[in-house]
Amino acid sequence: MMKVLVLGGGAAGMSSSSRVRKLRPNAEIVVYEETNMVSHAPCGVPYYVEGLFNNEELFMTYTPEFFREKRKIDVRTGYSVEEIDLNSRVVKVRKNAEKKSEEYDYLIIALGAKPKKVRQSGSRIFYAHHPAQAKSLRDDLWALNKIAIIGGGILGVEMAEALHAVGKKVTLIQRSSYVLNKMLDSDMAHVVTDVMSKEIDLRLNERVESIEEEGKVIVTDKGKLEVDGVVVTIGVEPNISLLKDQLKIGKTGAIWVDETMKTNKENVYAAGDNTETRNIVTGKPTWMPFAPVANKMGFVAGSNIGGKRMEFPGTVGTMITKYDRLFIGKVGLNESEAKEAGLKPYSSMIKSKTRARYYPEPKDIYVKLIADEDTSTIIGGQIIGEEEVLGRLDMLAAIVMKRFTIEESFFVEMGYLPAIATVWDPVIIAIRELMKA
Repeated sequence: MMKVLVLGGGAAGMSSSSRVRKLRPNAEIVVYEETNMVSHAPCGVPYYVEGLFNNEELFMTYTPEFFREKRKIDVRTGYSVEEIDLNSRVVKVRKNAEKKSEEYDYLIIALGAKPKKVRQSGSRIFYAHHPAQAKSLRDDLWALNKIAIIGGGILGVEMAEALHAVGKKVTLIQRSSYVLNKMLDSDMAHVVTDVMSKEIDLRLNERVESIEEEGKVIVTDKGKLEVDGVVVTIGVEPNISLLKDQLKIGKTGAIWVDETMKTNKENVYAAGDNTETRNIVTGKPTWMPFAPVANKMGFVAGSNIGGKRMEFPGTVGTMITKYDRLFIGKVGLNESEAKEAGLKPYSSMIKSKTRARYYPEPKDIYVKLIADEDTSTIIGGQIIGEEEVLGRLDMLAAIVMKRFTIEESFFVEMGYLPAIATVWDPVIIAIRELMKA
């Protein structure tokens, strides 16, 4: 009987194990997960902190019991991985005082990512990452009043929204000149900055030098700030500390895999936030720690282990977040990324409405598209608006992925309903602006 060992019960781990079970009904499948949650949703942590829901089980798409009973997958929670010996095909795990050694025929490494941390530690320094710690994080933060957030990426922006919504005095410190700087170009980011600055103390172009007094004093290059606590959101990194000397690590710092999600070790696969992939636009290695990517990586890994060949094509980097009434999306490359990749980008940026002029309460929507001069293809886009952002972003994802030319993109037949669109859709208007004549 084939034995498949899966390390990590998140999106990639449970997607891969479920796929193996579908294709190999008689396989032995064992999943080790460090927390008590599987198939969990870290993206929900800010919304839990905001108090939008209270049932922690809602973080899980399916429970461990579901996988054990319905899919016959041996899910073992509460186990931490202590050692991985790829040559001997043995993994050592621990649960409290209990230790186990587990052999395997196939191994799927889906250990995810871990938050980047500051040098200092303290009782008032917090990290928002795993749903298993969401309750303690919320309890701690709700007991405070004045809270600083370090880092203006997606998680920082979402935590700022959540804490402001529950009445906290929020200061966000960002060392660049605008928030979401790895996602948006500056001309689009000002839309977000204008809204955020009306509700929170937004400190841009400011660098944190140290955190003192257990997290109650922040020292920056512009002075000191006294707070009740600090939430650090400076990014995440692949969780690969047990594997660095045994597997090929890619240029991004995540595990290298081929198109089937196989590593450079026989019968060892990797998927999810610890795994590198390919940027479809540039063809270069990239690391995209987002749940939709992780789920599909896991599906591909499980398919190949199960005997059905499948290739993961890479990613176009579709991402979306929100702040207050604004939905903020990006796909493909922004202008700075395109230049770094050696392309010749040019762009269009338009402001339009989300509804027909006669339909009540139209909302503003901003669309920026980036095209490549040499190929006349659309290589990226950013959309910000109060409604109907995601559908337009998803359409752009397909356009970028399939390398539509500008003219082909112009003729994509979009639906029209006055309540949710204009007859000339904002995306089509922006595409029209890219045309040379």
